[in-house]
Amino acid sequence: MAFEIRERYVNDVIILDVTGNLDVQTSALFKVRLESLVNFGHHKIVVNLVNVDFIDSTGVGSLMFGHKIVNPLIGGIRLIGLSPSNSNVFSVLNLTEVMSIMHSEEAAVGSFLQEGTTMH
Repeated sequence: MAFEIRERYVNDVIILDVTGNLDVQTSALFKVRLESLVNFGHHKIVVNLVNVDFIDSTGVGSLMFGHKIVNPLIGGIRLIGLSPSNSNVFSVLNLTEVMSIMHSEEAAVGSFLQEGTTMH
């Protein structure tokens, strides 16, 4: 499956639908996309990983990079759609408390409202 990132918006939240593997071959491209979005003022990002079959340590690193560059005072990164095996990667690395892993897109988008941020 070819790697692809599609963007869509729900109000002022950007949702990245990722397809393919997030690994050593694709993580640099993903990091560039995240950095570009943040540089253009997007700080509320949901990463939909439902169509990602495999995440390796470099893929996790690219997600952590995004977590670090997004201003938590005005947004953050939420992960949705983790398969059991991909979720296990985050558990083994003790990142389930660091990254915001949500069960649905609605919960992820709604979490930005619950934190006191406003949606336009």
